[in-house]
Amino acid sequence: MKKTLAVILIAAILCILFITVVIPVAAEDNEVTVNQVTQQETELRTVEPTEMPTVKPPTAEPTELPTVHPQTTEVTEIPTVTAPLTEEPTAEPSVLGGGKGYIDTYSNVDGASVNFDGRYECTIAQGVCTIGVSPTGHISTITVSKSEYTTWSGSLSNMPADKQHVAVYATLNPVPTQTTPPIVQKGTIYAQSNPAGAAIYMDGIFQGYSPITIPNLPPGSYSMKASLSGYTPDTQLIDVYSGQTATYYPNLQQSPPVPRSTGTVSVTSTPNAVLVYVDGNYQGKAPLTIPLYPGSHSFRLSLWGYNDYTASVYVTANTNQKLNAVMNTAVFGTVAISSIPGASVWMDSNSQGKIPSSGTLTLSSITSGNHIFKVTASGYNDWINTVYIQPNADTPISAILIPSGGQPTPVPATGGFNIVSTPTGAQIFIDNLFRGYTPSTPDGIAAGQHQVLLKYTGYIDYSTTATVNAGQTTPLAIGLQAAPTPTPESALSPALLAGELVVILGMGVLLRRRS
Repeated sequence: MKKTLAVILIAAILCILFITVVIPVAAEDNEVTVNQVTQQETELRTVEPTEMPTVKPPTAEPTELPTVHPQTTEVTEIPTVTAPLTEEPTAEPSVLGGGKGYIDTYSNVDGASVNFDGRYECTIAQGVCTIGVSPTGHISTITVSKSEYTTWSGSLSNMPADKQHVAVYATLNPVPTQTTPPIVQKGTIYAQSNPAGAAIYMDGIFQGYSPITIPNLPPGSYSMKASLSGYTPDTQLIDVYSGQTATYYPNLQQSPPVPRSTGTVSVTSTPNAVLVYVDGNYQGKAPLTIPLYPGSHSFRLSLWGYNDYTASVYVTANTNQKLNAVMNTAVFGTVAISSIPGASVWMDSNSQGKIPSSGTLTLSSITSGNHIFKVTASGYNDWINTVYIQPNADTPISAILIPSGGQPTPVPATGGFNIVSTPTGAQIFIDNLFRGYTPSTPDGIAAGQHQVLLKYTGYIDYSTTATVNAGQTTPLAIGLQAAPTPTPESALSPALLAGELVVILGMGVLLRRRS
């Protein structure tokens, strides 16, 4: 009976010790493992027999204790007390007091380091890292960083209360790496207008006539323009990319005719009966009055034995302009016309004879300037051309006749000019004959040197001598200079006017006395 009471007493003491010692220790320290709890329990068991000698004989304890150990089943329930450890961070708050809160730092880069006020706390794993902190503590700055990414830094909105979570979101961006810049290849613009032959400009600079390819262009945007007489100009912005060919296909529309009233120009000359040409077209003999549309018109007056007289007249609607030409005695030159023997030669509609068996007809005392030559032969097409006769020099003319209905065997004796100007729209005179407006390609010009004259209102006339080669086109790019603005005459000063008045009055008094 006493043994039974002793066993019951020992079991009661063990239960009390388990409730008052083991369970509180497990509740206060969440990090104590199950193995540690069982270790404490075994330690208590080894100590307790030394404290109970007065209750039961020590010899009987070891034999009965194993049979009275039903409390070991309670040890298996202890993990249910420590289960919340898997949800809490392993790091303890640096300052304890007032409970424990949690800071959850979220980031888009795993492996990034999280620092509180410069102190390392944890590493981002699966997009988040959680740190336990004391609600009474203070954290100023949270920094998240990783190599090859920009560092994120921010402040905490508030310290978490006990068992509260505060979220922080840090987005890291990759640091841009320096790479070798790609090799930039030049591009090309291919321009083709409808109709063809339009003058093509790029950024205001003439490039040639359509169709045309403009190579070696750095990538970028270019302002393209197509211009053709009688058509409305077209302007587009074309982008050129590295190593590629951009296309420019302007579809030009015909310019509608503008209704205009006419003005007149009355032409007189000294001497009379000079031949009058306006814009290259024969009008008659001076004196005469010519109706013309408003605008600038070129006049050329010609008479044998005199140099040609040229002028530009601006015509205003419903008004009359007067042009009086004083002709200067001409300087003479010599012409050597080469063609098949027996061909007839005409100059300015006047017969000059036939080409001898030598194949060359020489004409002397020809006034310098422009003359129209015609060479005819039976079985051949007529050869007609305007020739500028050089003063005090020999001007050769090669008139190659083409058989009727056949093709020319020799190289053609004519060529042309490709004339562009800045600004565009200048009047073109070749050998004093009007040949249109820039840009233009006048052809059918005899091989040799020719005088080229450009006129544009508000600009200084441009004159040059250029050579035309047979069967070729000679390019001419001309930049006109703006005419200087005339300086207005200064008004007379009051002192000068007063002095002149005194002189006039004095002369009047003197004349009265004499009378």
